[in-house]
Amino acid sequence: MTGSPTTARPPVTWVVLPTAINVVGLGLLTWSVAAQIGRLDTGGSQVAASVLLGVAAACWILWVALREYTSVQPPAASAPLAGMAAVGGVLVVFAPQALIFVAVAALGAAMRGPQALAVGIGVVGCGAMFSSVAIAGHSLAVPVGGLAAVFAGLLVGTVRQQALERSEQRAEVELETARAEVQQARAQVLSERNHLARELHDVLAHTLAALSLQLEALSTVVDAEAGVSEAVRSQLERTRQLVREGLDEARGAVRALREDPAPLGDQLAKLSREHDARFSVTGSPRPLPAQVVTAAYRVVQEALTNVMKHAAGAPTTVALRFADGAVSVTVDNAAAAGVPSLEETGGGYGLLGIAERLDLLGGNLEAGPSPGGWRVAATIPVAGAPGPAHDRAAA
Repeated sequence: MTGSPTTARPPVTWVVLPTAINVVGLGLLTWSVAAQIGRLDTGGSQVAASVLLGVAAACWILWVALREYTSVQPPAASAPLAGMAAVGGVLVVFAPQALIFVAVAALGAAMRGPQALAVGIGVVGCGAMFSSVAIAGHSLAVPVGGLAAVFAGLLVGTVRQQALERSEQRAEVELETARAEVQQARAQVLSERNHLARELHDVLAHTLAALSLQLEALSTVVDAEAGVSEAVRSQLERTRQLVREGLDEARGAVRALREDPAPLGDQLAKLSREHDARFSVTGSPRPLPAQVVTAAYRVVQEALTNVMKHAAGAPTTVALRFADGAVSVTVDNAAAAGVPSLEETGGGYGLLGIAERLDLLGGNLEAGPSPGGWRVAATIPVAGAPGPAHDRAAA
């Protein structure tokens, strides 16, 4: 198998521990080879062997640094291993235990890089060992032992890499399985929501539509009758308006259940016009989940209803603001003359229900007196960064 390792950085503990093991191993090997070099007969040989030892140790350290502390991919990180194998193979002439450099180079390449590259590094090391020993006229016993060590390193490294690949494959399978389960659960929820939407549309929406038609017919009859008081006509018109609003609400609930509500800005603009309130939008409109659209709309709807009850005719403003990670709505109204004080009446159970709805979404609601009037403000967190300037509900 020739897979490459994942580029994700491991936890700190699993970086420090292998590094410590490598440092200790390199220290012991360097000490052992240096002791062997100190027993050489000539000063020239000692200098040459010391230089080779320094280069091999430097290649080892560079390999560990590239592997553990950078994002360099295995082929590039294996370059120091090739140098360590070649230099270690030559160093065998002066200190037989230097064959460990070659074996470690083959092991490291087989653990992290393509197997062909690992075999190539092993061949480089073995070639350097046999060539240098043959030139020096020494026995081939040491390079033969080095060859066995290289094969052992390649075998252990290959087994280790295959184990890592199998572990990654199992993790990928588990992740895909979890994703499939989430998608299946989502499909079941959407199916149930669509079922509820159909029932709501077929029962409530049809009933309200039929009632609206009946009221239209009754209005025609009342208009044709003489002697009907203006109060009766006014109440009839008010009833027709309530039925139309209820029908709109039912249709909105159906859209919300199908996760296809109208844009929040459009809904609030229409609601503000119906209540003679001034409406404004700040920030960059972006896609919003259906439950966030519904919750924000309910906040403004409840606040405007309270204005109509407790401060009819008072100047009112509705503000919609899109911010990073959240959306907020604010309703401000001045105190109207000749009506009970808002500070005395409070928000009632409507705002309590809205607060509970927001709490389920991780949002918050603030309602209380403001200078000269009353303010209702709500903030709802929305996952994701600001999107395109089209306030459409997220599917």
